[in-house]
Amino acid sequence: MNFQRLDDYRRAAAAAVLCYPLKGVWTAKLAHLSENATFFLTEEGKGKPDKVMRVARAGYHSRKELEAEVSWIMHLKSKGTVKLASLVPNSRGERLTQVKTEEQTYLCMIFQYLDGAPLNPKEDPDALDDFRQIGRIAACLHRDTGEWEESRRLIRPCWDYESMVGVHGLFGNWRQCLQLEPEDHRLLERVCCRIREDLEDYGCSREHYGLIHADLRASNLLKKGKDIWVIDFDDCGFGWHLYDAAASISFVEEDPRAGQWIRAWLDGYQTLIPLKEEDMRRIPTFVMARRIQLLAWITSHKDSDPAGLFYEGFAQGTARLAGRYEKGCLLL
Repeated sequence: MNFQRLDDYRRAAAAAVLCYPLKGVWTAKLAHLSENATFFLTEEGKGKPDKVMRVARAGYHSRKELEAEVSWIMHLKSKGTVKLASLVPNSRGERLTQVKTEEQTYLCMIFQYLDGAPLNPKEDPDALDDFRQIGRIAACLHRDTGEWEESRRLIRPCWDYESMVGVHGLFGNWRQCLQLEPEDHRLLERVCCRIREDLEDYGCSREHYGLIHADLRASNLLKKGKDIWVIDFDDCGFGWHLYDAAASISFVEEDPRAGQWIRAWLDGYQTLIPLKEEDMRRIPTFVMARRIQLLAWITSHKDSDPAGLFYEGFAQGTARLAGRYEKGCLLL
């Protein structure tokens, strides 16, 4: 896949800015390019960004899926229990803006800029406190959304076994990774079978399954002082609540402190939502499923800069984690 359509994304961003009631002259500077293109918007003469625009990659999400994302964010903002960036309405009062370039049609959103830094658990001495707060944030998301009847009618992806680690996974197929040895392939296939069986046994009760953020990892959590703000609902969909716990240690699953971080997350979560033993014993399954899903993403996105940051050694690390999962000692 080639995600580096930067010139066209820039044209889309420039066209979208004109659809908003913004005074003065605004410039768009690329902040991040992965599934979508994210731009910082700065008013001429100002020293720092004031807004953030996301230009959605054409074909990644349908309009109805993006409208559902907007609806969920607006609902959560109305509840006020989680700190989120505000969506900026365009000149027509809409939060989703469609623009056309010579090459493509794009859907764009503008958020208020948040002045914070992404979490960095490897370097932050307060990481355990952060994970407790993240767990509580996830519980707020799940509680507030579970009480919202409309959430079940939204159109969003389903993060089930097939979409996570199946051959036609939404992030790609990990089986196409060329960095795995034959024995590693066999190991991961065995582990995937075990994941499937565990998830089928767990089931999809409303008590532990519903609309989730699905990407509550460090780079999507901004910290300012002691407060943590949640960004990037691009992967939100229907899945198991505790998948959000697994996502919190994305890319740092091999850190020796990962088990402590997960336990802190669970402590924070249970200040609002109690968990049963059947929930707790699925944590390693969700962590392993998430890690294999990330391997699929890296494999299918080799030409994107973000995936390149993790590519080296990621497959081998995934195999090591799979070996520990198979032996029942993951996160110990």
